[in-house]
Amino acid sequence: MTPLATRLRAVLLFYRGVAPFTLGISALIVLAVLVPALREGRARGLLPMLLLLKLATGPAVWYLAEQLRPQQYWFYYNLGVSRGRLWAGVAVLDGLLFLGTAAAATALAA
Repeated sequence: MTPLATRLRAVLLFYRGVAPFTLGISALIVLAVLVPALREGRARGLLPMLLLLKLATGPAVWYLAEQLRPQQYWFYYNLGVSRGRLWAGVAVLDGLLFLGTAAAATALAA
């Protein structure tokens, strides 16, 4: 297996472990910010702000993951993937999923 495929699989495996935290925060953002904006008709141009809000919750997710699974990185170190690459992959993947969900909700409401 190539090193790139190994890193991609490692990021997907790591995302599976932190997905409950990231998806829970995404649901809270959608319910607290996007749904009221859609009801009031002010959802236009809201996606960049929502993405920044989602990225700002990254330290909270990182803290929760560190506290609840303190020894989670040894497997990924053995695959040759650092913490920075794991969390960068999670940020990109989760940001894309969140933007897709928010854009779909905005399109359905319009």
